[in-house]
Amino acid sequence: MTLKQDAPVVAYSDFLGRPARVGSWEELSHGTFRSAKARIEAGDHEAAADLLEVSLEEADELRDVYERWPAEVTGWLTGLGVDPAALRREMDRLHSVIGDSAMSGIQAEWPAYRDAALDAARRCREGDSDAGELVDEVHAIWLGIHDRAVDRVAGHVDIAVRLCGEDVLGDLWDFLMADWYDAHERRFSPANQPWRVSANQLMTAIVDGFHAHLVGRDRQGDIELIEEPDRIGFRFAPCGSGGRMLDAEITGGTPRSAAPYGFATTTRPHDWAWNEVGVCSYCVHCCLLNVVMPIDRIGFPTRVIDPPVWTGTASAATACTWWVYRDPSLIPDSVYHRVGRRPVDRGGRS
Repeated sequence: MTLKQDAPVVAYSDFLGRPARVGSWEELSHGTFRSAKARIEAGDHEAAADLLEVSLEEADELRDVYERWPAEVTGWLTGLGVDPAALRREMDRLHSVIGDSAMSGIQAEWPAYRDAALDAARRCREGDSDAGELVDEVHAIWLGIHDRAVDRVAGHVDIAVRLCGEDVLGDLWDFLMADWYDAHERRFSPANQPWRVSANQLMTAIVDGFHAHLVGRDRQGDIELIEEPDRIGFRFAPCGSGGRMLDAEITGGTPRSAAPYGFATTTRPHDWAWNEVGVCSYCVHCCLLNVVMPIDRIGFPTRVIDPPVWTGTASAATACTWWVYRDPSLIPDSVYHRVGRRPVDRGGRS
């Protein structure tokens, strides 16, 4: 990675409403912890400290939804009239496979990560000779917290499938993401801002969010950039969240769609899961938020996704690719047809 010395690595983002990483797309494709270590090796301890602090900002949205969603799932199931005893049995089963720490929730573990990141940032600024090791320690703390939180959320979604069947997944995720849908529509509708602005913001949100998911084989948050004439791709090989459901290598040989977890994947085609068999129940929300809902509300998908699918083979490696098209009019008809829609209003060049 080529570093621009004396260039800021963090600045306030009006779009995100908080501090965020800045730099070229090539720089932003590298994970935040890896980038912090590279800055230390280059002697730029101040930049490394800034990156450690911004890792908290990147992770904060996950802290919010990963704390809220499990309780919201159980409340939604209760509202459907699910038998309380059956719900308790499924919760006990989930507890037995993911353990006490995961079931305690991300908020209970968050202070450990926050305190470690802030302490490491302070010591970086002081020129601590152990700064590189401190970054590794903070990374390891967040990796454990993140993965346990993903297990808890995915496990609760799996409970919904076990008790109500996979047909409820579309409605469940619509319920969980209602506020996201509204915000997404308000911002990215072509009536509200030009597509060139939306495209840049959508790509910014991708790199920002998936740094926190610690994507990539070594879980550093590294993203593969793919530039094509009509679109720009962001490949996670694997994703650190949905990828945990399917990928044996990053789960110690126990992808969560396999035993003993057995988290549900689709067994039939559904519009809200790309009409693919084998989409994990957690990944459904990416299809709805980026493809189905935007087509229905603004006329075209905001991000096109090629998801991994579960084949029943625990040794399979996975990758997920997100595409942002340079103009909505360039999105192929097949993208619409894949989710049971027709390309009625693709948007125009802007």
